[in-house]
Amino acid sequence: MSELYDVTIIGGGTTGLYTAFYSGMRELKTKVIEYQPNLGGKVSFFYPEKKIFDVGGFLGVTGEDLVKKVEEQALFVQPTIVTGEKIEAIEKQEDETFQLISTGGEMHYSKSVIVASGMGTFDMQPLGVEGSEKYDNNQIHYTIQNIQQYAGKKMTVVSSSRVGIDWSLALERVASSVRLINHTDQFKAVYEHDMENLENSSVGVYRNTKIEKLNGDDRKLESIKLNNNEELDTDHILVYEGLHIEKSLYDQWGLETDKGRIPVGTDMCSNREGVFVAGDAAIYPSKTMLIASGFNEAMAAVNSAAKYLDPKAKSQVYSTVIYKYHK
Repeated sequence: MSELYDVTIIGGGTTGLYTAFYSGMRELKTKVIEYQPNLGGKVSFFYPEKKIFDVGGFLGVTGEDLVKKVEEQALFVQPTIVTGEKIEAIEKQEDETFQLISTGGEMHYSKSVIVASGMGTFDMQPLGVEGSEKYDNNQIHYTIQNIQQYAGKKMTVVSSSRVGIDWSLALERVASSVRLINHTDQFKAVYEHDMENLENSSVGVYRNTKIEKLNGDDRKLESIKLNNNEELDTDHILVYEGLHIEKSLYDQWGLETDKGRIPVGTDMCSNREGVFVAGDAAIYPSKTMLIASGFNEAMAAVNSAAKYLDPKAKSQVYSTVIYKYHK
């Protein structure tokens, strides 16, 4: 049998990472399982360049920087991190431990489980141009993580939504040039000031335009050909054409749900003994759907898991005591 953990956290976003830190702080053997190839969850995908103001201690922090800080904090307690796996089933064994089974058949074993996987899994809509897959995650990207990698580069953004405008304006500060390609005439979900900012920028905007062909060899993309026969040199392409969101598997995991979320009390306990919840996956009266809320829920979930594992365990621990001599 694979190694047995005290706590296994499903979801490696900011809530899942903070859950891992607090679990490690309580000296619980901890594993994190994330569906995406990278950690950070929705914050990494949707807010990397935007400043977040609802997290204590930060008077505005970009999503990218917040993820880096929370990941660094989590890794301090050395949890086991697994990425690129989607949990399909959670089965309780005769010895009361849990077997977590991924869609690829991988098995994970844990004494308790904390669900921090939000509203379900998602994948970005692909570019959809022949041969694009060979440049994926090299020169074609679906998030703007690590914006400094684009310094001095010729950038192409493909999007018909406000996200594309946000990305283009953020890239304008570091890239040598930015073009925004929209296959329609209008941008979706925009405000008047978004369009004003775009019009006052140096971003080249192409409406009713599509990429028809990618020019380059198997290793390097050099330029793109548009459906108007124009060719543009480009170093990187950023794509946001929406998401394919897959409904959560909470029902399949034997968890009660309410409109796609898991009802809990202040102890973050689900209807299944030994399974706890934190972050967007959880729902309770007067819940606030904020990043900061997930951190408090993470601590409550870990404290409940600790009491579940050992009824004599302390109801909570204090970091000022545990890390008194840490510098």
